Amino acid sequence: MDNLNTKEQNEIKLNLDTVLEILGNPTRRAILSKLAKIPHSTSDLHKALGISRQAVHSQLQILKEHNIIEKIDPDERGGKYRIKTNLSISLNISPDYYNINYDIVEIEPKSKKMFLSDGEESIDYTDKSPSEKIKYLGERIMNIEDGLSNLDSRRKELLQRKESFIIQLKNLMKKKFKDKLSPKKTEMDNLELEIFYTLFFEMSRFQQKINIDHLLDELFFTNLDRFSRATHRTSIEELLRELSNTIDVLKRIDNDFYFVF
Repeated sequence: MDNLNTKEQNEIKLNLDTVLEILGNPTRRAILSKLAKIPHSTSDLHKALGISRQAVHSQLQILKEHNIIEKIDPDERGGKYRIKTNLSISLNISPDYYNINYDIVEIEPKSKKMFLSDGEESIDYTDKSPSEKIKYLGERIMNIEDGLSNLDSRRKELLQRKESFIIQLKNLMKKKFKDKLSPKKTEMDNLELEIFYTLFFEMSRFQQKINIDHLLDELFFTNLDRFSRATHRTSIEELLRELSNTIDVLKRIDNDFYFVF
């Protein structure tokens, strides 16, 4: 599921397919790993990675065109590159659950977020010697890594619980409600169940009014042309009406659909 707000999409034109393509290339990943530590020039990367300058330049251009990196001194020959965005992506794919989230934020090098300025902690830090500062920062980084590890463990537990609920939901739908739905003998066979499961995959997106355009995107994962979108929309609206008549937690109010819990 491709989650990125409209403002960010306009500022950084990078869709999910492009993100996966960029990260899927081992040379680009190696370049990003290098740049995440210290800025490098084309020549630096050529020597470190053992590939031609032309190949390095080509990969740098791709990353630069997608606003992931920038040249520190754009007018200087042989200038160095650095990463200019925070990019995070999470993938969860299992027999009963599919979810992809990504987030992109451009960070200004002189942003206050890039410097230590957390009240009392920054005061404690200022009074330390250089050696004490290194130890202090190392301990804080280690504590953060421990915290992130705990969050990852907790996240895995929550995802397992969510998947178990989705499995129960699927079993319930198959046993109690599928026989009440009108069979579809078209290419959209079984779409009733897929719609219902999709709504439960990301309930936060559909907890109030169900946005049918968002649902279309979730189901088809493509940029549908106007005719195809209109055709599928009509079919999905019909199936939502049928579901709402069968399952009372899905309500139809006028021409809109809502979950009611």
